[in-house]
Amino acid sequence: MTVTESARAGSERAGRLIYARLAHYGVLAAIVVAGAALRLTALNRQSLWFDEIDVVVRAQRPLDQVLRTFVAAGENGPLYNILLALWVRLAGISEIAVRAPSAVAGVVGVLLIYLLGRRVAGATVGLIGAGLLAISPYHVWYSQEAKMYAMVVVLALASTYALVEALERNERRWWVAYAVSTTLLFYTHVATVLVFAAQSLYAFYTVILRRAWPGRARGWLLAVAVLTLPYVPIALWALRVIGGQVATWHAQVGLWDALQIFAVKFAVNRYDVVVQERAAVLYAVLAGLGAVVLALRRQPARWWLLLLSLSVVPVVGLWLVSLRQSVFSDRYAIVALPAYLLLVAATVAWLIRQRWIWPLGLAAAFLLVTFAWGPLRDVNRAHTAQKEDWRSAYAWVADHAQPGDVLVVTPGYLITTYDYFAQREPRLAQYQAIAMRSFTADVWFNEEEMVRLLQERAGSATGFWLIESPDRVGADDPERALERWLDTHGNPTEELVVNGVRVTRYELSAPPAEIDTA
Repeated sequence: MTVTESARAGSERAGRLIYARLAHYGVLAAIVVAGAALRLTALNRQSLWFDEIDVVVRAQRPLDQVLRTFVAAGENGPLYNILLALWVRLAGISEIAVRAPSAVAGVVGVLLIYLLGRRVAGATVGLIGAGLLAISPYHVWYSQEAKMYAMVVVLALASTYALVEALERNERRWWVAYAVSTTLLFYTHVATVLVFAAQSLYAFYTVILRRAWPGRARGWLLAVAVLTLPYVPIALWALRVIGGQVATWHAQVGLWDALQIFAVKFAVNRYDVVVQERAAVLYAVLAGLGAVVLALRRQPARWWLLLLSLSVVPVVGLWLVSLRQSVFSDRYAIVALPAYLLLVAATVAWLIRQRWIWPLGLAAAFLLVTFAWGPLRDVNRAHTAQKEDWRSAYAWVADHAQPGDVLVVTPGYLITTYDYFAQREPRLAQYQAIAMRSFTADVWFNEEEMVRLLQERAGSATGFWLIESPDRVGADDPERALERWLDTHGNPTEELVVNGVRVTRYELSAPPAEIDTA
């Protein structure tokens, strides 16, 4: 080969490399745009449900009260609370405003999973992983909710990426980044300690036992020591919960049931049973094969162990904690989703690269997209109510209520739904709202006390609106004493049932003040 030919060949290789990079980043840009479109649009299509409303109302408190959530027992997301409190003072409390931070965090998560995937498994795996997270119905769902879960995913990814860089480079800035991002993660949700547990299992095995990272033990142990102090206030509360000193509403779940729940959630979130089962099996098989594929690369770093640990420990750890006192809720382990999807992506990437079975890789990718499409279309972007429809319920009350009517909200803790919608719908502010006390949480509260409460708060009224959550009222009023009393002393004149909410107007035969409590 002549010098001219050699130069020409080198130029052609450089051109192909540039083209490949442009194509790669073009695909990444398309994935990010698609992920942004799924998260940043239709934010107000669904009503805020109770959990969202409650956190928004609490975010409107004076900032000094919100700041106290950092040391208050039982606060699950103090960092999110303060950020939302600052945000609503700038952007307001509309559905779009309060959900926008989560939507943006969801888009950032798509970028971060690409960076992590590229770092531990290669650019192709990172790209496919980003695509899977971009169209994940589960991640899209929580990216459009005014809660901390999209932020949790971002911080979990940032923490893990910082750990990977710290181990690779052993530079102080990356150890500091790891400590800072993990501390922020702790204060975003109490269950995020399971991410730290997964990271620590990997680090202990590779750094301490296998000595795969010479000179890193000191940096890792210092980071662990630094992270201990910020977690102490959260740990004290967590120990009270685990010890059974604090009541929880979560049901007990067996290990197999827990694994099935997460297999479905991480695949399609929710859809018809057949699709759920098939998608769950496909994702689980691909994830399992992904761990094997990465393990066979025989990388000294054993990044496959990190991804496997991050996929398994949050799920199994949540179940183990729940053996003593159930705190099981699938969204608490959403931090396992990115690593799980990267394992799935590893299998797809490996199949596509194989000479004879690459069509299997394309078929797997096609099925993954197909399974995601149905839930995205029919659940995430549905025009029918998929969340509790408090917006329609209170709009109907505002349209039909009469002067002097009284609203009774049960269970009483749902009164924040009125507090929120009274700000959004000015007509509601003229009506008095009563938060019904709990017959189970308050041992001294009985039917006589209930009537006395109605007499004190609305003694002269005859029009009563019973606003209730059918799924929750049984836990606070198992005998349905309030509804029974209203049926006895009045007649239902109007009723509306929407997703998760029931509203009934009663016209009493006499005001509560004239009804004998004996």
